[in-house]
Amino acid sequence: MDSVYSKKNRTRKYSSSIIPDVLIEVSDYTFYMHKHLLANNSIYLRRLIEEHSNEENDLCAFTLDIPGGAATFKVIVKYFYGQNFELTSSNIISVLCAVCLLDMTDNYTRKSLISQAERFLSKEIFPYWKETMEALIACEDILNHADEVGLASACLVSLAYKVTNQNSQCPDWWFEDVCSLNLHLFKRFVKVLGEIGHDPANISNAVIYYANHYDLGADPNSSGIWYREERKLLEEMVYLLPAQKGATSTKLLLSLLSFSIMLNANEKCIEILEKRIGVQLGTGGLVMLLVTNSRDKSQGQLGIGSIKRIIEHFVDEHYAGSQGEEIQIRFLAFVFSACGFLLG
Repeated sequence: MDSVYSKKNRTRKYSSSIIPDVLIEVSDYTFYMHKHLLANNSIYLRRLIEEHSNEENDLCAFTLDIPGGAATFKVIVKYFYGQNFELTSSNIISVLCAVCLLDMTDNYTRKSLISQAERFLSKEIFPYWKETMEALIACEDILNHADEVGLASACLVSLAYKVTNQNSQCPDWWFEDVCSLNLHLFKRFVKVLGEIGHDPANISNAVIYYANHYDLGADPNSSGIWYREERKLLEEMVYLLPAQKGATSTKLLLSLLSFSIMLNANEKCIEILEKRIGVQLGTGGLVMLLVTNSRDKSQGQLGIGSIKRIIEHFVDEHYAGSQGEEIQIRFLAFVFSACGFLLG
């Protein structure tokens, strides 16, 4: 059996001694095929053929919405007709999603497409970082389908364990690669890293690297689009930073807080930063915070309200439960007085 394909009308005919009796529209491609092959290989296609067949017209026609579109369906059709097809890191997820949608199972043949695809995924994709990353990126457009069958999560877990188990003198070797992920998948990847116990400081560095990679610049254009996108990215990165004390440096947290205030970030974002700064701030750092904030006009000042809240978190962390409530009160009075003096 051979196939004829025309780019002009985007039509593919799979011919044999039997005249094709099924017309399937997939995206902007048309496939002419045979009912018996489709029905014998897919429960889903068999049902569609039954629904769209009638005695008045020998040609059954319907539209098929399939993960990966026409490119994926071509692979499946080649399998139906016993032709050579290629599985790659770019199509393996869409092929498996399509196979599940079409309800193709091992019940039909000993060497089913789903078996071949699963073996390819386990032997040629998951053992390797580059191939797994390519497979994950390729499934961004069909993420709902990939999530339904657990393939996106499987890719994320595979990548996370590679990061955690990789013995490397360069702990940031994976930072640039994960910048290829969209924000949704990056957030999920960071979550998986945290769940399997990866180094919080390394996760924090990766989050900041990702944020810097997609930094659109502090100056918004006339429409204000940059401003909104930058603010959203900043808020998302703050939520992703590991909560463990010391995972992110105090200096960096202060910088993020200043930037958050300048971009008018939401209250939750600012509250998280103020609390984390206060919790890990030392006494010497507290004085430095006041002095530095009073001088650094170019980056924007934190404001007395923000500094007071940081100090309150600092006192709760370092003096809560101590015998001297009077010490706490005097300390707060001193610092608040200093705030008023330095901030004018």
